[in-house]
Amino acid sequence: MNPPLSTGIVLLPGQELHETGAHPENGERLPAVLAHLKASEDWSRFSVLTPDDASLEDIARVHSSRLIDQIEVAALTGPTWIDGDTVVSPQSFNIALKAAGAAITAVDAVSGPGVAGSRQPGGPGQPDGPDLSSPTSTFALIRPPGHHARPDQAMGFCLFNNAAVAARYAQEKLGLDKVAILDWDVHHGNGTQDAFFGDPSVLFISTHQWPLYPGTGWLGETGSGEGQGFTVNLPMPPGSGDAEHLEAMDRIIEPVLNQFEPDLLIVSAGQDGHAGDQLANQMISASGFNELAGRTARFSQDRGIGLVALHEGGYNLETLPRLDHAILAGLGNFETDLREPAEIPSVETDWETRLEEIRRVQSKYWNL
Repeated sequence: MNPPLSTGIVLLPGQELHETGAHPENGERLPAVLAHLKASEDWSRFSVLTPDDASLEDIARVHSSRLIDQIEVAALTGPTWIDGDTVVSPQSFNIALKAAGAAITAVDAVSGPGVAGSRQPGGPGQPDGPDLSSPTSTFALIRPPGHHARPDQAMGFCLFNNAAVAARYAQEKLGLDKVAILDWDVHHGNGTQDAFFGDPSVLFISTHQWPLYPGTGWLGETGSGEGQGFTVNLPMPPGSGDAEHLEAMDRIIEPVLNQFEPDLLIVSAGQDGHAGDQLANQMISASGFNELAGRTARFSQDRGIGLVALHEGGYNLETLPRLDHAILAGLGNFETDLREPAEIPSVETDWETRLEEIRRVQSKYWNL
């Protein structure tokens, strides 16, 4: 019998040292989330972990030595821009190592004994609270995000690909055979796709607004060589909200996950698909994110595998704390306030046509 759902948080001390200035991905994002969570009655529900740094060996399982050296040198001589979107400052290289280390800590926490970081109870004065020692899921509150970082290129606010580093660590250090990565950030995780495009041992599934930065992730991108069919792109029309994303879970994502039978599920959790986020045009609500998280938690519980969520996008400081709280409530199966401050409009899209196109492409590889 599988344990009841519970969840933990991996924190990132010193995250503000990755200084980006007046930038959407800035050092105020995570403190806003953490302040909200600590002020809630739910804080005592969470195991709280602090990470060790990832090693250069951990990073090199995904990224070239050229990229690692480039980021280290750019940081030392920073602040500077790597591209038109991505800035580094003198401590960015170290914080990026720690962010990837937090992803590894999150994997260790749900994959058996030997947690990599130091665990502390969620809140003071809670000796009789829930057992926090073995959460069924973990949510790493980390920055810089990672899913745009390609094996040989940093881009899109991302330096190292935290999800890819965590997946390779799980395989090579923990001996897990198959890892699934579900990316619900509003932007396509092109870096994660590139890292595993030819690899049948890592399933990459992405829901993302199309068209939108970085311009990849069309439904015909399905993998190459032995990895053909193990990249599943669901390009969502602008205006897609809860109904479209949950139908994507019902019709495509969960059936594919069930057939793949992963040993670990990693979620690239970007909340920039919320109706209030300024960088895109999707209409997901707090309830929608809560349900997406709950679906992944129940899938992982049914399979008896670990679940890790890694923070990616989400740039509205007014909405992001509530959305992360909603996700944690879905992961841990507890109630929280999911009300929106304003009604989210319903937008007419061509989703049903797009869904049939996705099903037609993916039915070559999966029983849909």
